[in-house]
Amino acid sequence: MRRSPRGVRGRQAGMTLVEVTVASVIFAMIMLAVVTAMRTFGQSYDRLQQATALTSQKREVDRFLRQTLRDALPESGYFDGAAGWLEWVAPIDRVGSAGGLQHLKLESRGKDLMLHFAPFDRFGDPQDEPDWGAQVQSVALHSGLERFRVAYRLRPDLGWVNTPESQGDGTPEGVLPWAVQLRIAAIGQEWPPIVVAFERYGTRQ
Repeated sequence: MRRSPRGVRGRQAGMTLVEVTVASVIFAMIMLAVVTAMRTFGQSYDRLQQATALTSQKREVDRFLRQTLRDALPESGYFDGAAGWLEWVAPIDRVGSAGGLQHLKLESRGKDLMLHFAPFDRFGDPQDEPDWGAQVQSVALHSGLERFRVAYRLRPDLGWVNTPESQGDGTPEGVLPWAVQLRIAAIGQEWPPIVVAFERYGTRQ
């Protein structure tokens, strides 16, 4: 009688130690590649979320500044500024307990672009210092600020200057110039210049 080949088949059906080791190494490499890909995806997703949030924040700041500057009160004594700050009066939607006409001041403070609020008094002296923070606390519009500069164009036929000084034609200081330009750089990015022209520039009231 021929001997049963079961022992031979049993040995052929199993895996040798070398085969198990090779399979384990291949499996480990596959798992490492999957983990690395997932980690890279997660990091890319986080960066995308941060970039999206920054873009959205920048868009909101741009929109708010353009709107409030366009609505600036065109009366003498309610507009002032220099190369590093800007102050004006404009109506705003309710912020905290304040709404309507507000004194607004935009400036850099450390690494933050700050916006300050003060209640507007129609019967007050425009030369008096506004009561900043009396109703609404200052707001950091953007962090990571690297540069903030303001320039003023007093008339359409003049160039940009660093202060909204008297136009030399009898127009007093404190009135709206023809246009204002804001240049902002933050978190390694230079924003497109925010340029707002005033329809009622140089108004004497």
